[in-house]
Amino acid sequence: MKVCYPIIISFLLSLSAFAQKNVIADIESKQFANANKLQKVLYPGDQTIDIHYYKLDLSLTYTPNYLKGKVTVNLKPVSSVSSFFLDLRGNLTVDSITINGITNPFNQTNNQLVITLPRTFNANELISALIYYQGEPVAGGSGSFTFGSHSGNPVIYTLSEPYGASDWFPCKDTPADKADSSDQWITCPSNLYAVSNGKLIGITDNGNGTKTFKWKNSYPISQYLLSLAVTNYTVYTNYYKYSPVDSMPVVHHVYPETFPLAQSVLDKTPQMIKIYSDRFGQYPFIKEKYGHAQFGWSGGMEHQTCSSMGSFSDLLISHELAHQWFGDKITCKDWHHIWLNEGFATYCTGLYYEAAFGPTYLNSYMASQMEVAKTAVGTIYVQDISNGSEIFNSARSYSKGAVVLHMLRGIVGDTLFFRILKSYIADPVLAYNVAVTGDFQRVAETVSGLNLGYFFNEWIYGVNFPQYNLTWKYNFLSANLYNVTLTLSQQNNTNPSWFTMPVKIKISTALMDTSFTIFNDQQSRQYIFTVLGKPTDLIFDPNNYILKSLDIIDIPDDLKPPSFQLKQNYPNPFNPNTKIEFSIPQSSLVIIKVYNELGEEIAQLMNEEKRPGTYTVLFSSTQGNKVLPSGIYIYKLTAGNYSESKKMIILK
Repeated sequence: MKVCYPIIISFLLSLSAFAQKNVIADIESKQFANANKLQKVLYPGDQTIDIHYYKLDLSLTYTPNYLKGKVTVNLKPVSSVSSFFLDLRGNLTVDSITINGITNPFNQTNNQLVITLPRTFNANELISALIYYQGEPVAGGSGSFTFGSHSGNPVIYTLSEPYGASDWFPCKDTPADKADSSDQWITCPSNLYAVSNGKLIGITDNGNGTKTFKWKNSYPISQYLLSLAVTNYTVYTNYYKYSPVDSMPVVHHVYPETFPLAQSVLDKTPQMIKIYSDRFGQYPFIKEKYGHAQFGWSGGMEHQTCSSMGSFSDLLISHELAHQWFGDKITCKDWHHIWLNEGFATYCTGLYYEAAFGPTYLNSYMASQMEVAKTAVGTIYVQDISNGSEIFNSARSYSKGAVVLHMLRGIVGDTLFFRILKSYIADPVLAYNVAVTGDFQRVAETVSGLNLGYFFNEWIYGVNFPQYNLTWKYNFLSANLYNVTLTLSQQNNTNPSWFTMPVKIKISTALMDTSFTIFNDQQSRQYIFTVLGKPTDLIFDPNNYILKSLDIIDIPDDLKPPSFQLKQNYPNPFNPNTKIEFSIPQSSLVIIKVYNELGEEIAQLMNEEKRPGTYTVLFSSTQGNKVLPSGIYIYKLTAGNYSESKKMIILK
């Protein structure tokens, strides 16, 4: 789920949003903080039944706010049963139920609809429950069912993740049990337009001031991905051409007042679909559609085939679109493994930037994600799934999840990495089904031929990140040959005690650059490399794949800076990120701060003891939840008795 980004912006500004302490999910997690105070979590539903089909036949009025529903649920027992229950919020009143066409008794209690069957049903025997109910849904979570407005016009919409589906229709409220297919019939006032999953197969004018919009979804779907959105939409269609003779509609449902500004970014959607299809396999719901439905929440939600959108930007569209593969086609089996949805979608936005604008954009994007990921507390595996803000924690589920994929890419290389993603999406056990982390690990190991247990154990089920200490020196051997000795150690961690990781080392000499890969599986270890030419530099993890801190304790004497130096930031002007490089000839307490033109402190980039060497820090035009305006800023280095300041320019 969901990117929270409220304005329509250019690519550069949308990229800068990722540099903040993650606009995508930071707001999200706050809005989910009270999600489960509003309802008892009924997770994981009745495990004695297997859902096969939902038909939602819903009639909606805006004044008064009311829902009348006729919902068909087809299911089969997994073993012999004489009763079962569905999840349904207690403020919705059930009027009657039929089982296989015969009126049947029921009991509605504790947000459960308990149905006593007329006889014992055996495993795999079809049960068709038709449930009549009515009431005003109460919006839990981030607005599971909301009656709102825009520019004086009514809007009704749903957002059911994680536990909100039962706020508005009877269901088995767990992502683990996908229905094979669904129908969504929505009756609303004739001046409004109703959007849902799948294909629009018909619109019926009922002759009484209402219309019924009939949507049909032919793919497996989790309950929280079923949706509706109703208002006076402008309907705008692009096409994704996936063969010389075939195309799929890309249908956007946008508020009339928003459409003129949104059209240009909406037009990018078919290109995004192609980029993702090339990398992951064909768009998963190619027989139906992709599209957007604008709604009143501040972010977005990846409802299957029709993402609900609070605004439109490269960032938001690419994130929600990626979920159609990672979250909708393959859905996390339970909320413990939400990173399989959110971490993947977050990384996919970087892949879109890489494909559309070049690798430097991915590098900048991932540097920002790493800064957020370093603030993560606890495991990516969500320990407390009763708490929405824990499930949708920005640093863990989104940023650190994305960084895990980036690190995996660094380990296996580009060719195998993208083969892993395609194989995962196409896996016959997982496709249009559900997955846990072990399923993705299985695919990654099969494709790569590597044992990756250490990797997933420490990054998904462990905490923190490696904090490396590095020293290196060289000595002359003969002719132009030199030995380089690198000593690498890690500070103590809790779980794991230290991190096992393959690490690339780049050594530059007067004659050439040489790269090595070491498998660092000890807390402290020495490595020796032989290179041609006198060494001039050593770079640890040159492509910045690893989430880490690095303290260079010592370097060869002839490479130590002769004096304190603060260099001009690069690039300058910049947006969203720039690098600031400095050198210190002796151990010093280094403080780097940024000020605006009024002399007000904007950020502190460093306040720590550093040994002699040359260092680089990253500065982003987004700080916390604030995007800095264009203008002149001053960055200041203080190290011991040395102090120097320089100007830099943010230009948007």
